[in-house]
Amino acid sequence: MKILHILLTETPLPPLRYGGTERVMWALSLGQQALGHEARFLVRANPAGHPAAQVFDAARPLEAQIEGWADVLHFHWPYDNAHGLVRTPYVCTEHANRSSRQPYPVNTIFLSQKHARIHGAQCHVYNGLHWPDYGEPNLNAPPPAARYAHYLAKAANRNKNLQGAVRIARRAALPLHVMGGRRWSLKSNFYFYAGRDVRFHGMVGGEHKLELIRRSSALLFPVLWHEPFGLAIIESLYLGCPVIATPYGSLPELVSEETGFLSDSESALAQALAGAGRFDRRACHESVKRRFSHLAMARAYQQCYERVLAGEALNPAPPVAQGLESVPRRLRA
Repeated sequence: MKILHILLTETPLPPLRYGGTERVMWALSLGQQALGHEARFLVRANPAGHPAAQVFDAARPLEAQIEGWADVLHFHWPYDNAHGLVRTPYVCTEHANRSSRQPYPVNTIFLSQKHARIHGAQCHVYNGLHWPDYGEPNLNAPPPAARYAHYLAKAANRNKNLQGAVRIARRAALPLHVMGGRRWSLKSNFYFYAGRDVRFHGMVGGEHKLELIRRSSALLFPVLWHEPFGLAIIESLYLGCPVIATPYGSLPELVSEETGFLSDSESALAQALAGAGRFDRRACHESVKRRFSHLAMARAYQQCYERVLAGEALNPAPPVAQGLESVPRRLRA
């Protein structure tokens, strides 16, 4: 099968440091190639000069740029083909949450059962990652003197709840290493932390990020929205870290009692974080190694492609956001 991934990104391929959706798309293409398919990319820019990436030309019709090569198109956003400009069969993956009531294409794929349900859909495929890029996990608990938790998200995003993470870590008397922001933000989610117990690493990627996760006692992920999936969760679990988080969105589908703890109470999360050493780091690693691999993701998407090529719709009707279920603005004390 010939698959054209379409994501109008300027991130280099392969995405060696940043890019959540880009990393998923890249891992998916590697899985597809391992299964005997051919995968190419249509992107906004190709700074690394990848030979399988073609730069989108806004002056030319999209179908003309496909040139009959692909059996199926995979848009990594909800592409609107209302005017019939694309004739090649296609699917879309929604990688975020939508608040508007504008219908999605009927062949839209979501990232988890919950993500699909809150958009009135049935079809979902879990994200996967190319685990060989992540090196070896750390299956040994950090020594007491070196213990810390890590936070991995865009710190300036209010839904990611950095403020709650800091409160929880301080209640657990555990240092917090923040990946995804600076020590201060002047945006709508204003914050400033001067304490030495909270360390900020900025927008960190590559081996630096992986080593910070390996040495961590746990991922602290107290989000205040319905997380569509959560790459930070499976990355941390793969590298041996349990997850202490809120029970919203995909989290109950990714984290079990064996691999972490979910609660909407800051005190309960702090207690679990303080006792994170009770979790089996090998069990954390094993829980995601196959379930969320690039091959598992590629096989699941292949089933979606085959259904579409056979003329079947992936959802009974065009999905429409049902209105995100209520999530508190702040966790219980």
